[in-house]
Amino acid sequence: MSIKGKAWVFGENINTDQIFPKRYFKPVYDPGEMATHLMEGADEEFPRKVGDGDIIVGGNNFGCGSSREEAPGAMTEAGVAAVMAPSFGRIFLRNSINLGLPAVYVTDIDQHVSTGDEVELDLEAGVVRNLSTGYETTFQPINPELMKLMEAGGLVEYTRQVLSEKNV
Repeated sequence: MSIKGKAWVFGENINTDQIFPKRYFKPVYDPGEMATHLMEGADEEFPRKVGDGDIIVGGNNFGCGSSREEAPGAMTEAGVAAVMAPSFGRIFLRNSINLGLPAVYVTDIDQHVSTGDEVELDLEAGVVRNLSTGYETTFQPINPELMKLMEAGGLVEYTRQVLSEKNV
């Protein structure tokens, strides 16, 4: 699975409240509503600038803070195709995977990509390229079993597929 898109770079320790502020929590969301508040705590204009297929590049400890499935959920609603960072908050990483949003550890990627750069990730080969500068580096490829989950669109869709195949 290869992903190509425009990069949006954020700093270190971007927490889940900056990604999706708590004041917007609701029991049920209208499709797309979450996207209108994505990254608002870090850049108020971001929801109007981000586009389908874009890639978020974070600094160390991206997605730290409270367990908030809405954080990666808002990303998928906004059309974000992947997230890269040198390190992630553990719960953010798991929530991203469960929602089918590729989140990959890439050492010092925030030092080699600028907002607006065109980047390409090959999730199975473990290669990221900054097409704007020529920079290329590797990362640990996504486990084939997790890749199936992401290709299905997340844990819920993957489970539906598996149960359907087994006629359950």
